[in-house]
Amino acid sequence: MRLPTRRRFLAGLGVGGLTIGGGCLARGSPNLTELDQWPPPESDDALDLWTWQHYWGNQAIAFQHVGDLEEITRETVMGREQFKRLDSGETTDVLHLPTRQFRRAFEADLLQPLPTELLPAWPPDTELRVEALSSYGDGDDYYGLPQVPLTFSLAIHTDRLDRTGSWSTLWNDTHEGMIDMPADPVLASKVAALYTGQDPNDPDDVDAIEAALVEQAPLVGTYWSDWYDCWRRFDRGETVAAVLPHPRMCLCSQDGTPIVYDPPDEGVLYSQSVLAIPSGAANSYAAAEFVDWAADFKTGTETGWNADEWNLYPDHPVDSSLRAEFERIASDLGIE
Repeated sequence: MRLPTRRRFLAGLGVGGLTIGGGCLARGSPNLTELDQWPPPESDDALDLWTWQHYWGNQAIAFQHVGDLEEITRETVMGREQFKRLDSGETTDVLHLPTRQFRRAFEADLLQPLPTELLPAWPPDTELRVEALSSYGDGDDYYGLPQVPLTFSLAIHTDRLDRTGSWSTLWNDTHEGMIDMPADPVLASKVAALYTGQDPNDPDDVDAIEAALVEQAPLVGTYWSDWYDCWRRFDRGETVAAVLPHPRMCLCSQDGTPIVYDPPDEGVLYSQSVLAIPSGAANSYAAAEFVDWAADFKTGTETGWNADEWNLYPDHPVDSSLRAEFERIASDLGIE
C-alpha cells in the first residue's frame, strides 16, 4: 500500500514501520542519495516540471493538491529541447521525456539516481519489450522510471488515406504539401533509414538517407517541433500523413481527430516516456514524490495500439559522428 504523500501531517508519527521525522526543509532539498526513509522526512513547497506531453502535463497539475504544494509549474518542452536546455545549464525538478533524450542526459551526467530501494513505484510495471531496464541505470543505480510505452509511427488521416503499412506514404507526391515530418534531425533521419531499408540506429548508407530526405523535402508542408501542432493540422484537414508519437495513454481531449496509426512493415521506432530528476533539482524531495505518484498517473490505453504485432526498433541515441551527419543533412534542408 502506498503511504500518504504529505509529511507535515505525519511528522513524529510511525507509519508502516517507518519513523517520520519532524523539522522544516528549506527550498533546495538535498540530492536523493541522502534519502534513507519513505516518505521523505519533510516536503518542499514547490515543484517545477518539464513534460513533452501537453494533456498529461495539464492533468499532472493535480499533484499540487495531492502533495499540498504552494506552487507547481508545468512547462511543455519537447524531449530534444529538454536535453538542450539541461545541457546548457538550465534545470527543473522533474523531466518527462522520451528514452533517447533521457539517455543523452544520463550519459552527460545531468541526472541524479532515484531512491529505488525506497520508492513504492519501483520496479515499474510498464511494458519493457525492447528497452531493458538496464537502459535506465548503471549498476545498482537507476536514473529514470519508464512510465508508458511510446512509439514514433506513421499517422494518416482516416478520411483521406487508406492504410499502406509503409513509410513510402511520406514520399508519395500525391500528398504534396500535406506531409508533416519532425524537426528533429535524428528522428527524421531514422525514419528515412527505415524507409531505405536500414537499421535506424546503425545505418550503413547515410548518403541514401540524405537522398531520401532531399527527395521528400518538396512534399513536406511542415517540419513540426511540437507534435500537438501537427495533431491540430490533422484536425483542420491540412495534414494527411505524418510521423507522430503514439503515447499509450487515454487522452480524451484528442477524441474526434481523424487520425489512425498505420505502423509500417519496415519498422516503428519504440521508446518509453521516462520520468527523471536532474542533478540540480531545487526540490528533489517533492520531485521524488511526484515521480512515485506520476508512475501510475495514466488513464488507460488508446485504441490502435498493437505493438506486439509491430516490427519495433528501440530509439537509442546515435553516436556523436552520426548525429553530426544527421544534423548537417537537416541544416542543409533548413530543418531547425
